[in-house]
Order: sequence, then structure tokens, then C-alpha cells
Amino acid sequence: MHTASRRFMILGVFVISGMLLIYGCASKKYARTQAEAVDTKLSANISKVETSTRENAEKIDAVDSKATKGIADAKTAAAAADTKAGQAQTAATSAQTTATSAQQSATQANQGVSAANTRITTVETRIANIDKYTGTTTQTVMFKLNSSNLDDAGKQVLDGVSGQVGSLNAGYMIEIQGFASSDGDSNYNVTLSEKRAEAVQRYLVAKNVPLYRISIVGLGVEKPVGDNKTRAGREQNRRVEVRVLRSQQ
Repeated sequence: MHTASRRFMILGVFVISGMLLIYGCASKKYARTQAEAVDTKLSANISKVETSTRENAEKIDAVDSKATKGIADAKTAAAAADTKAGQAQTAATSAQTTATSAQQSATQANQGVSAANTRITTVETRIANIDKYTGTTTQTVMFKLNSSNLDDAGKQVLDGVSGQVGSLNAGYMIEIQGFASSDGDSNYNVTLSEKRAEAVQRYLVAKNVPLYRISIVGLGVEKPVGDNKTRAGREQNRRVEVRVLRSQQ
């Protein structure tokens, strides 16, 4: 009885052990199968992650490359813009300088035109007045009958005339007109009046009055200032009239 029970127990132990052994083997196989599946999934996931990581890295590299290129292009464009701005500034400065120079030239030209107009006006005025003279008071030198010799009184009058023009270098003329009384014939009186005018001319030239500034004429008995029918009147007509003409220039 006891032996049968013991055998039965031993058999039971073997059965249970066998079942446990079978179950253990099955569990190990299952676990291995599951582990292999997990490992396969994990490998696939790792591969995907690696692929994604690589793709992301490539994308990042591409973006970084584009960004780097963009920055380089931006720097190049900025440098080019700076260069153009500098060139534009230089051109503007040059244009301003040219404009200033042109303005100065225009101002100088206007000044030149104004000066030229002033000179033209002055010349025109001189030309307009070149033949316009203003006569001073007539000075009279008296002569004796049939004489063309200067006396001291006549020389004193002519000294005053030479002193009047002595400081003048231009702009004047001296007009000398000789006269005679009615004594003698007409031709004689004309010749005598000319001699009297020439005597006055010689004296003034000797006093440093330029000869080319003197004009003379003998008029004989023309333009009497006294009555030739009287002695006193004839004395008044034996004369030379001297007049300084000043140019209105």
C-alpha cells in the first residue's frame, strides 16, 4: 500500500516535472520568439531612426549650406551695395564739385560780362564825347600896329594859359585865332593875323605845350570887337584870342 502510494507519488512528480520541463521549454521558445520579434522591431525602429536622423542631418546640412550661402550672398550683396553707395557718393561729390565750379564759372562770366558792358559803356561814352569840348574863358593877347611881336603883357597872359594845361596829359586842345585892324589891305591883314597867331603858338610850345594840341588860324579883319572907324576900336582889333578846350570825356 505504502509502496503503491510512493510509486504513485514518484510518478506524479515525474509527470509534473515533465510538464514543467515541457512548459519551460515552450516558455523559452516563446520568450526567444518574442525577443527575436522585439529585436527585429527594435532593429527596424533603430534603422528608421538612423535613416530619419541621417535624413534630418542631411536636411540640416542642406539648410546650413543654404544659410551659409545666403549669408555669403548677403555679405557679397552688402559689400556690392556699399561699393555702389561709395561710388554714388563719389559721383555726387564730383557732381557737386562740378556744379560749384560751373556756378563759379557762371558768376565769373557774369562778372566778366558786367565788366565788359561797363567798358563798352565807357568807350561808347568816350566815343560819343570824343568831339565834344568845353571852352574855357578866352584870353586875349594885344599887339601894336603892324607888329606880331609879343610884349611882356602878352607873355604874362600866355604864361597863365601854359600853367593851366601844364598838369594835363590829355583831353584838351588850345585854339588860337589871330586878328588885325582894318589898317592895310585885306591880304596884308590876313598875313599879319597869321603871324600874330604863330607868335603865340611859338611861345606856348616853348613853355612845353605839345604842338599837336595847338590849332591856329589868321582871320584878318574878321570878327572885330571894336569899331575900325575909330583909333580905340582898331587897337582892340589888333589881337590874338586864346582858348583852352577841355574834352568832356
